[in-house]
Amino acid sequence: MKKGFHVIKLNGRTLFLLSFFISVSLLGSWVDIIERHFTGAKEGVHIENIEVSRMLSGELREIVAEMAIRRQNLAVEPSLDKASGAIFEGQQGIIVEIDETVANILAAEENTTVKLVLHPVQPRYNKASLEQARYCIGSYKTGFDGSGARYKNILMACNSLNNTIVWPGQKFSFNETTGPRTAERGYLPAPIIIGGGLEVDYGGGVCQVSSTLYNAILQARLRITERHAHSQPIHYVPEGKDATVSYGDQDLRFINQRAGPIIVKTQLIRGMVCAEIWGGEN
Repeated sequence: MKKGFHVIKLNGRTLFLLSFFISVSLLGSWVDIIERHFTGAKEGVHIENIEVSRMLSGELREIVAEMAIRRQNLAVEPSLDKASGAIFEGQQGIIVEIDETVANILAAEENTTVKLVLHPVQPRYNKASLEQARYCIGSYKTGFDGSGARYKNILMACNSLNNTIVWPGQKFSFNETTGPRTAERGYLPAPIIIGGGLEVDYGGGVCQVSSTLYNAILQARLRITERHAHSQPIHYVPEGKDATVSYGDQDLRFINQRAGPIIVKTQLIRGMVCAEIWGGEN
């Protein structure tokens, strides 16, 4: 026997099994070819700029679904300018009808190009929906005192909250709306209540905004789902009427259970922290 060559002896049983597996493999290949010929996309068919010749329904669905992620856009509801309260119209969205697109590909003749089936999606609400929220249904004011740092923290929180829309059934979160109270975002160190005592930390004073807003929410009779009291009494609201917040921990939340949208308005003006809830007549 030459060096480097090996002789493998196969008995009858081994030859039979080897022949069987080769036959099964060839049969599977032929079945796949036949299936693609009769049920797959025809030769030369493209979806947009992608060739999909002889692809089956499941394979086409994956391709179209991936294209849909890039092409479709959600509808955008109307919004308000944070500073002025000016209303901006919503924007139409687009969705891709995946099943309809796949069906069109499979029905297409050879060497043709199929387009994605696109359908417009309108915003649920319009400019008129916000224009109806013209009645003040809850308001509260607290007097400001303290340092310049505390003033800036309160002003920043008010600016973040001002003209926030809460649509029917939507949940409002104070922390999500204002964001983290950090140095990077412009907040300054000021006194805060921690564990029954006073300490200095970034965002000190923001709890006056949350407490003022809490009382406006109570007056508007909105459903409060989260509220926390301070560990000691505070001077700017009556006892039991405060709402402390701590980003990532304690929050002030409510749900708009009314039929129409409401608008949260907050500002620091003439030495007063002011919070208002605006809504429709209902």
